[in-house]
Amino acid sequence: MTIEFTHESTRVNAFSDDALGTLDATGLAEMIADGTVGVAEAAAAATERIRAVDPATRAVRWWLPEGGTGPQAPADAAFYGVPSAIKENTAFAGLPTTMGSAALPTTPAKRSGPVAEQFAATGVNVLASTVMPEYGMTASAEFADRAPARNPWNTDYTVGGSSSGSAALVASGALPIAHGNDGGGSIRIPAALNGLVGLKGTRGRLAEMPELKVLPVNVVCEGVLTRTVRDTARYVAAAERHRRNPALPPVGHVRGPGRRRRIGLVTESVTEFGIAAQCVAPVLSLADELTDQGHEIVELSMADLRIDGGFVDDFLHYWGLLAGLEVASTGALTPGRFGRLDPVTRSLLRAGLRSAPSIPGAIARLRAVTGKYERMFVEQGVDAMLSPTMTNTTPRIGHLDPNLPFDEFMARTIAMVGITPLNNVSGGPAISVPCGSDDAGLPLGAQFAGPAGTEAVLLELAYEVEELRPFARIDQ
Repeated sequence: MTIEFTHESTRVNAFSDDALGTLDATGLAEMIADGTVGVAEAAAAATERIRAVDPATRAVRWWLPEGGTGPQAPADAAFYGVPSAIKENTAFAGLPTTMGSAALPTTPAKRSGPVAEQFAATGVNVLASTVMPEYGMTASAEFADRAPARNPWNTDYTVGGSSSGSAALVASGALPIAHGNDGGGSIRIPAALNGLVGLKGTRGRLAEMPELKVLPVNVVCEGVLTRTVRDTARYVAAAERHRRNPALPPVGHVRGPGRRRRIGLVTESVTEFGIAAQCVAPVLSLADELTDQGHEIVELSMADLRIDGGFVDDFLHYWGLLAGLEVASTGALTPGRFGRLDPVTRSLLRAGLRSAPSIPGAIARLRAVTGKYERMFVEQGVDAMLSPTMTNTTPRIGHLDPNLPFDEFMARTIAMVGITPLNNVSGGPAISVPCGSDDAGLPLGAQFAGPAGTEAVLLELAYEVEELRPFARIDQ
């Protein structure tokens, strides 16, 4: 079998006429189920594709033995035998849990945690773990000590973060689906920058890492990156069959567009940097198309959301606290390991210490965001919000270099990520779907967000966007 590996204009494309073809995860699962493609054949094809693209994308962190784990679920599982990968901050038996850091030991985990168990229960065949920025604390997988992960649409640019390697493998065509998690936009950011679908569910929707349950504000949700809405919808349904949160209404298996909705349009950011015109323009065009389809679009402001610039400061104070808790919990504060942390992580720890007196107030205000967010949907009478996913276009490699002065690094990050954290703090679901491209030809994203428990509404809207403007693959 020969992989067609093109790197024209620095674009990386793994699609070929092998067993995977141009199938999404659902299509491949159906081929495996009817015997047209074998599990081992699919794993071999995916392995060859990954090895072809990895020198350019640097997406893989650790490999399992050839062929992966094999499906750890019954043959009727939704994605039985579909090759996939898991983010390196998730305990999966046989893989080191290194969280993007050179400071952590590379001893393979002896057993999988609840997140990995739910992921495996959907039938995926895990082949490897994927690269992420250290502790998932930044929006680009760039490092002080090794090569960065790169965007397969143009390897001069970042792939985003923190589910960086997963996005690169799915966008390049090496895999049809891969695991991610989202603590400030870490699924939706790389989805937007790589032309993918990325759903951050309602807080507590899917299984969680046990240590996160004790946080004063749990901002992390698990999920996947895919090329089609139907793959994301199928994954949520399959994951819920393994473990469903009884406190939330079930999502079920959403299979297409739904009824007409009243949608709030947001085109401003809570940050001082605003939103780049290139990010806003395709969302305004999409809003017009949705209006033509019978949806009602109403404009919303940050005042309607009752969110002001203080939210940014509170989130950054809390982010510093999270950095300290994560680093401490992994033992990386010891003298032998601390020096191997990236400069940004060390600076976040110092910033967290300096802001310690502000933490109690910040936590109290962040906790109050959930109520404000939920009331907004009732007061404005909207079913969902539509906005750009990103507040700026995809930056080049080096723009978020961890060796930059810390204040400059953070300012550049805030200018790029001025929308996604709201849903991590509020706990409400949000999905990013492909929506146009920037002047450099790189993908842009639109985000639909809703009140708690409304993933089905967001998936219906995402299906409609996919029908209105089919998502481009990297080989097209």
